[in-house]
Amino acid sequence: MNEQGPDYSKCWANCLGDCDGGMSREHIVSKCLYGENVKVKGFPWCKDEWAYRSIDNVTSKVLCRRHNSALSPLDDAACDTLETIGQAFDLWHVRSKYLSRSWTVSHFRTNMLLLERWCLKTLINVNLNLKPGWPIDGDSPTPTDELVGIAFGKERFKPPMGLYVWVSDEPEQRTVNLMEGEITVQTETSNNRLSGASFDMWGMKFLLNLHPEERTAKNGGRLMGRGGMDCNFRTYDDKRRLVLSHVLKFAYDHRSSNGSRSA
Repeated sequence: MNEQGPDYSKCWANCLGDCDGGMSREHIVSKCLYGENVKVKGFPWCKDEWAYRSIDNVTSKVLCRRHNSALSPLDDAACDTLETIGQAFDLWHVRSKYLSRSWTVSHFRTNMLLLERWCLKTLINVNLNLKPGWPIDGDSPTPTDELVGIAFGKERFKPPMGLYVWVSDEPEQRTVNLMEGEITVQTETSNNRLSGASFDMWGMKFLLNLHPEERTAKNGGRLMGRGGMDCNFRTYDDKRRLVLSHVLKFAYDHRSSNGSRSA
């Protein structure tokens, strides 16, 4: 009698051709990064109203064990990136209370490519799990081979597609709370297909664009990224002159490391 092997048709990375270990039931949003709930909006069943789902209940067999394991380092990378961003804003909140004419300028550097891959795999997981999801190619919510390759680091997004960070023109308007631990995901569509999503993570806002058109920031502010951009944090001195405090670099190259800081 021939034994039938595992069915990997539900693994969204099966186009890579190396599925193994059976299907894996894992949290579709990294539980280590967030609190009890994930808040979503923009899916066919919650287009206009926010809906909450318990992290413990948002699990699904959408990846085999091999591919799920291969993507697990992205969770740590996302956490490192958000902590680095949080440290930059924490330093600004401390230094902005003082009227200094000069600072020892600190430099923070993030690896946005890893965070980009994390956002992509999270959006794929959420879209497949919270049925019905938006179609990506044709009528199917299954990611294209190109998106799979990007999620696994085998390919890169072609600009203007990819991950951007939303930055307020006034730093004091930004609030980053790394202890809050909440994620919101709001999908965006074009011609009834998934074209991207905005992520609000611990008070930081990001836009993942899957559509080959330029995007603009909503509600003011700027979209930064793709070319590798710097966010300069400044304070005022006793004569109301702006003084550079530190620099946060959003780096889109493989050489960048998360959590780096230098004076």
